[in-house]
Amino acid sequence: MPKAEYETPELIDAGLFEEITEGGANGSVLDASFSAGTPVSDLTFS
Repeated sequence: MPKAEYETPELIDAGLFEEITEGGANGSVLDASFSAGTPVSDLTFS
């Protein structure tokens, strides 16, 4: 079986990390630390 020829990977600029992942967005619900759909307004901080 012949060896496959190496193809150099290509880096594609898809945009800003924050826009792609929505990591910079403030939402109204929380994620992994709380039950799905927990509103931010239900939290209390001490």
